Amino acid sequence: MKKVTFLIDQMHSHGGIEKLVSIKANYWADVFGYEVTIISTEQLNKPLLYSLSPKVSFRDLQINYDRRKSYFSGGNIMKLLKNLFKIQQYLNQEKPDFLIVASHIPITYILPFLWCKGKIVKEFHFSKYNVNNQRFKQKVMNFVEAKYDKLIVLSEEERTFYPSKNTIVIPNPIPDNSSEIIPVSMANKENKAVFVGRLAPVKQLEKLISIWGKYVQLNPDWTLHIFGDADFEYDKILKNSVTQKELDNFIVFRGNSNAINQELSKSKVLLMTSKHECFPMVILEAFVAGVPVISFDCPTGPRNIITNHQDGILVANANEDAYVEALVSFANNIESQEMLSKNAFNKSKQFEITSVMNQWKLQLFDHD
Repeated sequence: MKKVTFLIDQMHSHGGIEKLVSIKANYWADVFGYEVTIISTEQLNKPLLYSLSPKVSFRDLQINYDRRKSYFSGGNIMKLLKNLFKIQQYLNQEKPDFLIVASHIPITYILPFLWCKGKIVKEFHFSKYNVNNQRFKQKVMNFVEAKYDKLIVLSEEERTFYPSKNTIVIPNPIPDNSSEIIPVSMANKENKAVFVGRLAPVKQLEKLISIWGKYVQLNPDWTLHIFGDADFEYDKILKNSVTQKELDNFIVFRGNSNAINQELSKSKVLLMTSKHECFPMVILEAFVAGVPVISFDCPTGPRNIITNHQDGILVANANEDAYVEALVSFANNIESQEMLSKNAFNKSKQFEITSVMNQWKLQLFDHD
């Protein structure tokens, strides 16, 4: 029986990484029969957000880094040493076959130099496109990453940013309950668009608000529903912008939802205006529900999933007027909506959990 251990910062908040870790851990334990453990550094005694199989073990090291300070501050350095000691102790005692770093935690830069019986693996859920112009940081990262046994990236485009030869491509899977979702005909839906994700500056929601303001002047029977956690200051800026633009009747902030699949199913389109992405899981979730996506063609994620004008629409990056035109064209053509919806649903089959998990098995777990 293979022993697989995940390292992550926490499993108490909404997030793509946390959801993916739970999906993979449950599948590998229940279907592959592996002994799976998840180790966090700062669970803060909070309950797990995503349910885990009884066969999956979870433990928190209670390192509790101060994320408001540099990792090189005195307090965090002591926490880092404690973290390293506990992980090495775990490796010595449990001897996992695979140690997989799922999120960016401070020991990421030191892990490949620890003694480990098995393979040490780092998976990436952010785009390295963003650090290509930071030469010193890039050199340090390239050196450390080359020491890992394997690096897991989400697309062939992302692989081009890694010079080491230990990189393999495995995309994100759609959730295992996707077969329970039945796409609804576009003709039976309200004129509702959604945004789903962190309400953070990188998502450029101020642009989305600006775009929506122009769009509803032409299509006032549409509403935009925004789902997700927000930084207080950014949330305040966004809501003030909505009020100033007199869009309170057209944009609704919904916060987090534990029924996001149902919310997607009720919607005609998912909107993205990110500055950059990696491999947005929310696009896959939308496709499962037969919901096409309109997105800026930003680096690097959406174009690695969306086929333009077949299952979604890619708009020239940062071009708000072109985005409005795409929305208007989409709204005015029900046949195109149905075609995009059908193709989005069919595209989601490429990312079914069985197919993706077999890639993990073939390329990592059973690979010599």
